[in-house]
Amino acid sequence: MISLINFANSGEIEKTGAKPKLPIRIEGVSSETLDVYRIPLDYLYYNDKNGRIATGISQYEGELQPANDAENPEYNNFVAKLIKDDNTSALKRTKKSIENAGQQVYGYVLDDGRIVDGNRRYTALREIHQETGKTVYFEAVVLPFSYNNSAERIKIKKLELAIQMGVEERQNYDPVDLAVDIYQTTSGNDPIMTRADYAADSHMRPTEVEKYYNGAVYMKKFLEFIGTSSKNFNIIKENKVWGLFYEMGKELSKNFGDDSESQVRKNETMESYFGLVLYQIHVGVTGNTARNHIRDFTNNIVSTPNNKSFNEDVMDVVEDLADSLQDSQINSTSDLMTCLTEENDLVTEFGDTFDSYMRDAKNGKSVDKFIRSVKDSVRYFQELEANSGLAGNLRFADVSNDQLQELQNYMRNLNQVSKSLFKVYGNEIR
Repeated sequence: MISLINFANSGEIEKTGAKPKLPIRIEGVSSETLDVYRIPLDYLYYNDKNGRIATGISQYEGELQPANDAENPEYNNFVAKLIKDDNTSALKRTKKSIENAGQQVYGYVLDDGRIVDGNRRYTALREIHQETGKTVYFEAVVLPFSYNNSAERIKIKKLELAIQMGVEERQNYDPVDLAVDIYQTTSGNDPIMTRADYAADSHMRPTEVEKYYNGAVYMKKFLEFIGTSSKNFNIIKENKVWGLFYEMGKELSKNFGDDSESQVRKNETMESYFGLVLYQIHVGVTGNTARNHIRDFTNNIVSTPNNKSFNEDVMDVVEDLADSLQDSQINSTSDLMTCLTEENDLVTEFGDTFDSYMRDAKNGKSVDKFIRSVKDSVRYFQELEANSGLAGNLRFADVSNDQLQELQNYMRNLNQVSKSLFKVYGNEIR
């Protein structure tokens, strides 16, 4: 394994003369002792711990091993394509800027050549070298850290989050990538940091970090449910259904307790959510529309007494659908769509049950609104009676005889209509 610090000490890589200032204070590192170096591209490789990159390469675990171009360019070539496909126009702008004025913003790399910041700049430089054959260098600060050292991993992550806040706008971070980054940073037997730390260092609200984390949990469970790798996040990104898992994670944690009975109902409801996700993918409902549908599902079914009966009504369909998907060995969106088409009858049956429950729930809300309006009317007439027949500050001296006669007629009609309706409602009682 190479050591850029050793190369720097032996004069194999040279300083630019720039003196960097770290965006945050890191114990053991002083801006006064850091320099920016011109680093040969062959010594560098993309950071597989970065949320964006981790999402893109996750389904190829075991096949792609992080390595610099001198050792094996296959890894860097694959990640470079991900970065280009993710935002071609942004890469073109960066490339043009470097061609015209050189690299204006230095990056950050670790001692072994892992790039902590500067993926797009590095990608642009690789393209320039490949197209022109010219020798170019990546200008970066070399940090004396390694991911192999647990104590240093948190320093690396803190710096990465600080750089993202200062250089990259958080809203440009794909939500699936963000969820994956939060999950892999804060979970496992040896997490890099706690979710509270992540929230503080990324300037996110702790509740929002928790929602993204829960969304990632159910995203992984869904991928296992359909029989693919729990890291095959591209299926979620390509079908634009991240918002469904964000809502799902939020509601499942809110609506169910920790006791065994609640956990059983929670798992049943989770699979009902999965059935709805598959149904929406099958019929082509994605993005905000799909997210609104799942919110309606939560409000009208999951959060009501109808949740249990709905779960029971769709349980067999969802289980049959899961069995079929798992037997089909889903590896891509194309595989998923093919299987859903083949199981159209099952998906349609789920959709019919869902639509039926939603219609009943919305009709029930209309009845409630109707009853409230009648109740409000009764209250109005009760207030009239309490005020001797008039509203507000009115006095009978303000009302003419003709108007009093008109009021009498209205009251007579109201009396007759109310008697008739009383009989109608009585006859309808079952």
